[in-house]
Amino acid sequence: MSFFPPDPPMPEQDDDESPQPRWWQAPETELPILVAAPEILAATEHVAVAVAGVAVYSDGIELRIERRLRRNGLALREWNELTGAFMEHMPYGSTDPGGRFRVGLVLADGTKVTDASPFFGGGDPMAEPDEYMLSRREQGGGGDAHAYSTADHLWLWPLPPDGSIDVVMQWPTLGIGETRVRLDVGAVSELSTRARPFWAD
Repeated sequence: MSFFPPDPPMPEQDDDESPQPRWWQAPETELPILVAAPEILAATEHVAVAVAGVAVYSDGIELRIERRLRRNGLALREWNELTGAFMEHMPYGSTDPGGRFRVGLVLADGTKVTDASPFFGGGDPMAEPDEYMLSRREQGGGGDAHAYSTADHLWLWPLPPDGSIDVVMQWPTLGIGETRVRLDVGAVSELSTRARPFWAD
């Protein structure tokens, strides 16, 4: 008789292939229209954050954010602490997320949208929201003893009104107060009609 008991049977896998709600993230089955909109949001001695561009889909837009970190002469211990903060690891013992990287938008009609999802308050994430949604998805990152980089995709659903969009961000932990840049993304309503599905069915 074996010392270890047999593993319990694996549960049946759900064969349902239901699509993700479209307000969660940009559709992976669609080829968007890319709008060049490079703007630096903030730059300090060690940290830089920029908007690289905007992807316009049929029912929303995705802003591509680039974040960069350079050592620039820091001692190793300080560098390790800085990279931890840059990769958004909470300091040991800290329970205050107030200094984290935050981003929001002001749309052409004055609507303010932040990355604080209403679902954090206990709403049903499967129920279609009756307001704009802005969700951030980190696209990985990495580096070495000299530099780190990471990227974020910000999905705004549904399509915003035509006109400029203000991008507002702050990162108090890394010494960046509230900053704002204005993007001219053009007529997103027209651009959205040119987004194409990868597959016809």
